[in-house]
Amino acid sequence: MNQKEHQPTADRPGNPECAQEATFGEALHEALKARGLSLQRLHHHLGARGISVSPVTLSHWQRGRSQPERRQSLRAVAEIEVILNLAPGTLQTLLTHRRPRGKALAPTSHMPDALSRVLGPGAPLERALGADAYRFNEDLVSLSVQETVRLDEHGCIDRYSVSHVVRALNDGVRRVTAHHHLDDPDTPSVQVTVNCGSLEALRFRQEVSSAIFDIGFGRPLRRGETAIIDYTLDIGPRWKPSNHHERTLPVPVRQYLLHIFFHPRHVPSAVYGYYGHNSEAGPEEIRPLSLDASHSVHILPAKCHAGIYAWKRHADTGPGDPPDRPPQHPAD
Repeated sequence: MNQKEHQPTADRPGNPECAQEATFGEALHEALKARGLSLQRLHHHLGARGISVSPVTLSHWQRGRSQPERRQSLRAVAEIEVILNLAPGTLQTLLTHRRPRGKALAPTSHMPDALSRVLGPGAPLERALGADAYRFNEDLVSLSVQETVRLDEHGCIDRYSVSHVVRALNDGVRRVTAHHHLDDPDTPSVQVTVNCGSLEALRFRQEVSSAIFDIGFGRPLRRGETAIIDYTLDIGPRWKPSNHHERTLPVPVRQYLLHIFFHPRHVPSAVYGYYGHNSEAGPEEIRPLSLDASHSVHILPAKCHAGIYAWKRHADTGPGDPPDRPPQHPAD
């Protein structure tokens, strides 16, 4: 996994105040409005799917007077996303805004399912973490992610700068775990510098080309509370050019920004961005990325659904470049 950035202004990706603007009720209201659907019609559609939720309850949800808590209600939310043509998790992740009441059902089980939908068997995260891979950061949900990737004069990725805004799904969450799958199995070393948070553990597993590290928040978070982590991962010297980089997002996020800087001495002839629903599906939505005056390109999806986002350079960037290498899968 990787983590991403914040900016001080309200409309930038990492600002936690911005991340908290939309509530479940507001998002439901806007989605109904965009679809041109009344609460009565939504009630009818749910009934046709065997789910009984009264129009009064739906109205309370939309107005923020209550939020889904029971199992049947949470099932209704998942169906509402389908009815309103929303990406899976768009409304469900917003339920973390609510405070727990009585024996409310906490939405903490969606992360393992979400990861299994995006990552296929044998994915780098599974090879690095084994049986724990699909319980990866299960008590947190990502709100925004920003990362900067820099390549050296040999065309190798040598630095990731990552900032990530997360929200706690339960009381007592103390840390986030980051995983970077490196594209060169001969990578000799890694170094992590944490700018926001505290580095608690670093495991460099060269045999599976992975760096795994824990970043602490400094205190336990309360349910619904947000935190920002910010770190830099420096990669030891290498000479095999990097052909691409991928970011795995198991659930939709408010904003994802990937910014790639190429060294002036190793500028690619062509760079492409793409999206994939999961690690086993082929790339889709492939489009060329234009280099700017700083020899950089960026990816900033208008709507950031769950899936895999990546850049890829043309294979014939320079003399002696190797064939395309296996993908990297930083996963949140």
